[in-house]
Amino acid sequence: MILSQNTSTRNIPEGQIPEVYKGLKQNEYLKIRLQKTEYALYGANQIINEQDKAIAVSKSLLTAKDEALGTIVEISKQDKIIAEEREKQLNIDISYLQNQMEIVKKEAESNQRKRFWNGVKIGGVSVAVLGVAGLIWFNNR
Repeated sequence: MILSQNTSTRNIPEGQIPEVYKGLKQNEYLKIRLQKTEYALYGANQIINEQDKAIAVSKSLLTAKDEALGTIVEISKQDKIIAEEREKQLNIDISYLQNQMEIVKKEAESNQRKRFWNGVKIGGVSVAVLGVAGLIWFNNR
């Protein structure tokens, strides 16, 4: 019945009918195999598309990571430059403070000399006054 529905058997000799039937069965088997293969290829194509999407995401993540690393390197360079400038400024400040300390020491030495000579003057005047007072006292005795 299936054979007569699919083909017109009027033109096929009786001896070839089993061969035609066998060919039709093989054709159905091959159709099923082709459908399964097409389905498997469709699934494989979907997997490839998903992998392509994953690769694109990975590439964009790597690009973002590279950009972030570049930014970090640039920030590090800028921080290094800032630290070097700060170090230079601190060295200038230290040099300035050392100079100021030298000036203060010299001024202190100058003030000590002035005080010494003022003390010598006062001491000299005191000795002179006491000497005169002593002479006057000795003379009055």
